[in-house]
Amino acid sequence: MNLNATILGQAISFVLFVWFCMKYIWPPIILAIETRQKEIKESLTNAKKAQDELYILEKKIHQNIIDAKQKASNILNSANKQKVSILEDARNQALEESKKIILNTQSEINIAITHARKNLHKEVVDLSISMAEKIIKKNISKDDNQELLDELVTSLSQVKN
Repeated sequence: MNLNATILGQAISFVLFVWFCMKYIWPPIILAIETRQKEIKESLTNAKKAQDELYILEKKIHQNIIDAKQKASNILNSANKQKVSILEDARNQALEESKKIILNTQSEINIAITHARKNLHKEVVDLSISMAEKIIKKNISKDDNQELLDELVTSLSQVKN
């Protein structure tokens, strides 16, 4: 066999192989590569957009957290003011109630003292009358001093009433 004919045959078969590859195999491979490149570019673009959106959302969340902390602080301040106000009102009401109770108790004590004095006075008068009667019965005869006895009983009766 001739070396030139073999090389020529191999060159022709190589050209046919290259032509066949370029006609039927190369276009789907290039299409797949281009499609894959497009998908990668779109994925990178979408990732960049998502990263930008994430950054924006993080800023919004951070601002929302700051706003929420401010609102919570305002609510706490308001609650503390309301607590102080309620405590002050309760303290004032308690003082007023205690004053009323003290006045009521004082008036009850005064009434009780008045009743006790009246009862004591009545008992003293009763005892005085009783003692006077006993003393007069012992020391004074009926005949001698009937007038004195009548005057004493009358005066003691008037004191009793």
